[in-house]
Amino acid sequence: MQNQQKLKEYTTGIVTGASSGIGSAIAVALAQRYKAKLVLNGRNEASLQETAELVEGAGGKAICVIGDIAKDNLASSIVDTCLEKYGSVDLLINNAGFAKPGKVTSLNLKDWQDVFAVNFFAPLQSIYQALPHMLKSGGGKIVNIASVAGKIAFPGSVCYAASKFALTGMSEGMAAELANRNIDVITVCPGWVRSDFFSKNKMSDDNNPTKIAETSGFKGWIMRNVLSISSETCALETLRAMEKGGGQEIILTAPGIVAERVNAICPNLVTRLVSMGRN
Repeated sequence: MQNQQKLKEYTTGIVTGASSGIGSAIAVALAQRYKAKLVLNGRNEASLQETAELVEGAGGKAICVIGDIAKDNLASSIVDTCLEKYGSVDLLINNAGFAKPGKVTSLNLKDWQDVFAVNFFAPLQSIYQALPHMLKSGGGKIVNIASVAGKIAFPGSVCYAASKFALTGMSEGMAAELANRNIDVITVCPGWVRSDFFSKNKMSDDNNPTKIAETSGFKGWIMRNVLSISSETCALETLRAMEKGGGQEIILTAPGIVAERVNAICPNLVTRLVSMGRN
């Protein structure tokens, strides 16, 4: 209860990538538990408005800012919007993500720049804009949604993994630096989360965890119950980490936890395993 009371002090803020998936689920969960006042960002206006309606239906407040978080200085201006509308910004959830699947030889420099713009530099810009206000007000919470791919790089997603490695490193370092300033920096590294992220990034239905989980039979069952989690479960685990407080990192999904632990002990083994069948 004490931790929940502490979190209630930090529920005026921003959720990026809130039009669907993890971002939408976190926004709704914050409204349900804490009547949070949020600025929501996403590129799909209709979907973002649906999230806003769910937030307000749960007792929270929501303002929509439509647009690509990596363009038009939006990563900074969204913080200014929160300050103008609510008078403070004590919660920043950097969830917006972008992937450019493909082997290294099929990507170009602009592909890498586009992925890093969304996955690394936009969160960094938002943090720099929000942090002075958090420090001045005496505290805050920053949540960076990274990925298991930010701990282990898989063939075919090296560009995405590199951007998430950068986000994870930044997040962990900031957590250590800001711990004594009452700023919690939490790193969330999900594995497969059932959402439209995979479809948006043009993953085939045969490899899409969300689509596989919708099928009947053993393959669908194992995906639903063992290999992946729902966006809502990811959101609740994230809120638990926020309630616990402190700069911490959480790994989500059983395969993600196992892979990260094995990689820490036997990185060469994991490299060989993930390379099998990839030429």
